[in-house]
Amino acid sequence: MEELELRHYIQIARKWWWLIVVSTMVAAGVSFQISAMLPPVYRATTSLLVRVGGSTDDYTAILTSEHLAATYKELLTKRPFIEATAQTLGLDPRQTEEKVRVRLVPNTSLIELTVEDSDPRLAAEIANGIVAAFMQIARESGGIRDRELVVVEPATEPLEPVSPRKLPNTLVAAMVGFLLVSGTVFLIEYLDDTIKTPEDVSRALGLGTLGTIGRLAKREELIVAAQPFSPPAEAFRKLRTNVRFSSLDRPLQTLLVTSPGLAEGKSNTVANLAVAMAQAELRVVAVDADLRRPRLHQLFDLDLHEEGAVESSLGGLTGSLLEGCTDGRLQPTQVENLKVLPSGELPPNPAEIIASQHMQKLLHELAQQVDVLLIDSPPVLPVADATALAQAVDGVLLVLEAGKTRRQAARHAVESLHQVGANLVGVVLNAVPTHKGSYYYYHETYGAGRGRRKHRRRRLFGSRADRHS
Repeated sequence: MEELELRHYIQIARKWWWLIVVSTMVAAGVSFQISAMLPPVYRATTSLLVRVGGSTDDYTAILTSEHLAATYKELLTKRPFIEATAQTLGLDPRQTEEKVRVRLVPNTSLIELTVEDSDPRLAAEIANGIVAAFMQIARESGGIRDRELVVVEPATEPLEPVSPRKLPNTLVAAMVGFLLVSGTVFLIEYLDDTIKTPEDVSRALGLGTLGTIGRLAKREELIVAAQPFSPPAEAFRKLRTNVRFSSLDRPLQTLLVTSPGLAEGKSNTVANLAVAMAQAELRVVAVDADLRRPRLHQLFDLDLHEEGAVESSLGGLTGSLLEGCTDGRLQPTQVENLKVLPSGELPPNPAEIIASQHMQKLLHELAQQVDVLLIDSPPVLPVADATALAQAVDGVLLVLEAGKTRRQAARHAVESLHQVGANLVGVVLNAVPTHKGSYYYYHETYGAGRGRRKHRRRRLFGSRADRHS
């Protein structure tokens, strides 16, 4: 479990690394630019020592010197001394006062007076000037006796500015930017409850992922036939093999393909999986049992009105159910060994038709004629058609769209199928990102560009004799 969590965090970091890096660099760059634009500030410091007569062991003398130091600290910031210094240097007293700070050094009789200014020479002159003015006025008034206040260290012109601190500011900004963006990214991922990877499927549903299919362009929906050696076509062939190994004890002859919601790629999966199975020299029929939004006739470009074809009002699946047979309604395709039974006319009561005994009988009869019967059904959650069909087939394949299907919706779909006793063989993760670094990129591009392979004739789903024994 800890390994899965660590892998999940690594996947998040790999997914959002560009945003984290860019945001960190932007924060650092903005901080550096602002620091570079600010004027430098220099600090000049002078130190004063307060002392009174008496031996060093005289507690009274020590206490007196501390009191005097506190008194002198307060006096140094008074206006007469600052005004005298400002007048001598030709400065504004109010601005000068804002630059002066005085503090007592803890546990000593030392006073530190600091001045900050953009001019290092002026900062030192102000500091020394205030001390000189204070000592002169205090002596003239008799407030300070000789050697009671001594300048230990006069202010000198500082060489380096104390602010702005470009490097520390840049590093702090970069760290803050990194933490903020990283926290935001992980919050987004935490709030995003869509399924994106096979690990998400395993954690959310407890099911295995039989295939990961990349996002297909509109013009490449039937990609196994159009580009048989492309990575997506290889992914469908891998799905074909995994479906076979998912049920060794009970070979799957009739397979229902559905999804939790609309537009998650179930029809594309049926069409391409049917082509992949037909290319393995299996006799395949794809049945469009979606009597609400049928798509197989569009994917295979079937002309249901061509000369000699059965009228569309009596054709397809609905016509077969009304007539009790499929004579003339199985439409051939450009792929050898593959035929399609389109939906036909859309009825007003599709759920009742799908759940009828006639439908089960028709599927049984079709299964006797072929090696594999693939059925495209409506989604599980909006209508009850899929759960009705799931009871009449050997297995159910659930199609989820990566980054779209929500965990809760997928769980509800799985629970609905389990409630009717469906044999849920696994999940197909559709529309997986194909960019470099993604799960699909590493798992589906291996072998791209290989030469044409010869498929040996072998029933991947068991012989008909085995299936009906």
